[in-house]
Amino acid sequence: MRNGWVIKICSAGSYQVGKTSLIRRYAEGTFELDYTPTIGVDITTKLISVNQQPVKLLLMDTAGQEIFGKIRPTYYEGALGCLIVFDITRRRTFVELDRWIEEFRAVTGDKTSITIIGNKIDLENQREVSKDEIAEFAEHRGIPFFECSAKLGGDVIENIYTDLVKRNLTFLQKLEELRG
Repeated sequence: MRNGWVIKICSAGSYQVGKTSLIRRYAEGTFELDYTPTIGVDITTKLISVNQQPVKLLLMDTAGQEIFGKIRPTYYEGALGCLIVFDITRRRTFVELDRWIEEFRAVTGDKTSITIIGNKIDLENQREVSKDEIAEFAEHRGIPFFECSAKLGGDVIENIYTDLVKRNLTFLQKLEELRG
């Protein structure tokens, strides 16, 4: 596409796993210690370049509280990818991953790109989910995974988004060729 691409990427996962913090770290390079729960959805944009192509990312930060369960799927519509985030220090958030995957795929289908994110590795001494367990879970479902700390930042957060965007650009380019 001559004018670039627009890619909608959602973030999903249980309450207080760090979805908002990951988006803020990636899009703005910031981290806030004071947590304000997302109400419904928060939309952040970021302009990037991939393979010399402009890409506008629409980063949809969905609320993890169950009260928003009925409206979340409307924000998944049209998304080309989703980061499903859990907190490595709270096993319950890991156990709930399948529910989040199913919720997202019920709207977008099985071919939509998903990445699993284990957040809060800065709290390694409080870890409740082992790296091996996460790797096995992700491999069994054919979904890439990363571990990171939204608090500490680092290249891995950039890599998470770059990986998801590149997988989607490949899809979009093939779609354009078919239409072409």
